[in-house]
Amino acid sequence: MKHSNLWIIFILIVAGLLLAGCTPKSETPAKVVASQVEEIEGSELKRVILTKKAAERLDLQTVAVREESIVKRRTVAGEVVAKRGQTVANPNQMWLRVPFNATDMKMVARNQPARVLPFVTDDDEEDSDDDENGILVELDELLGLDDGEDSALYYLVDSAKTGLISGQRVYVDVSLSESGALRKIIPYAALIYDADGGTWVYTKEPNALAFVRYAVTVDFIEGDMVVLTEGPPAGTEIVTVGGQELFGTETGVSK
Repeated sequence: MKHSNLWIIFILIVAGLLLAGCTPKSETPAKVVASQVEEIEGSELKRVILTKKAAERLDLQTVAVREESIVKRRTVAGEVVAKRGQTVANPNQMWLRVPFNATDMKMVARNQPARVLPFVTDDDEEDSDDDENGILVELDELLGLDDGEDSALYYLVDSAKTGLISGQRVYVDVSLSESGALRKIIPYAALIYDADGGTWVYTKEPNALAFVRYAVTVDFIEGDMVVLTEGPPAGTEIVTVGGQELFGTETGVSK
């Protein structure tokens, strides 16, 4: 009887093992996709869509493209001259001669005053605070126009008021003709370079974690400020942190 019970127990154990082996295995949890790339009809570019967790993991940040009036300036060397072959009623009147090449001459905004900044040596540094803003001088409308023989502009100087003397060399800060134009400005952190040297930013679509690459044309870079000649409309949200990762996801190229 005991042997019979043992056999029954053995048979039940074996049957249990067989049934366990036939039980369907649980499916492996589906992998969560952190991003996806969509084709954009009629474009070689692609839209990159992130999950909320992916955006948080990248610490993705954006700012709006802003538009400001930019004054473009150039600093050149000039020299104070006594007079230019003319007798003047004011004995203190002199001219500041500022030479330019033909290309630069066309770029100078002649309706804007120039700012005179004296040369500063190490010995003069302690006394230079009063002159840091410079002296404003106006273009001489008669002598200040290029006559084709002397490629220079002449600005009126009153030695009694300015303290400048004939023969003195100075720096001259002039405005360029594009001064005051509204320009699009972005942070340098938003700028992305491709392998061919092209410049891009990633724009964020409203109310979505979707991003599209946008070509920009850089005019000049000053510190952390990038001034554009072509770019997204003012107010467009662009990526400042996480752009390189978006570029790698879209193109498959790690930067």
